[in-house]
Amino acid sequence: EGAIVWGNKTAKQSVTIFTDFRCGYCRALTNVVRGMDVKVVERPISVLGSRDIADRVYCSKNQEQALYAAYAGEPFKAPAACDTKGLDANEKFAQKHGLNATPIIVRSDGAILEGYRPKEFLEAWLRGAKS
Repeated sequence: EGAIVWGNKTAKQSVTIFTDFRCGYCRALTNVVRGMDVKVVERPISVLGSRDIADRVYCSKNQEQALYAAYAGEPFKAPAACDTKGLDANEKFAQKHGLNATPIIVRSDGAILEGYRPKEFLEAWLRGAKS
């Protein structure tokens, strides 16, 4: 709940990213990760006041397409309202754990990176995951 799953949903590697739709580094990171063979579990948090956008993306029938449009600043069809308790849970988790900046990248083994990283760095970092 609260996640927008995108990328290669059958990839061996997955990564969780806490983002804000008004964060320029999050937008840049999304563009980098789109070109990688990875499953992305994106958890929007409203550090920069983007909860309205997160609600619209989360409630969209095609969340991945809406996510790309939101980062590109492009209009996307406003969906019907839906249950956004999962986004509330993202916010509470972020506050409880001091996640007050974005992006925050979490590898499958729990290792954390804060901030934007280029593709080559991320690929090497993800390969370093311990099971």
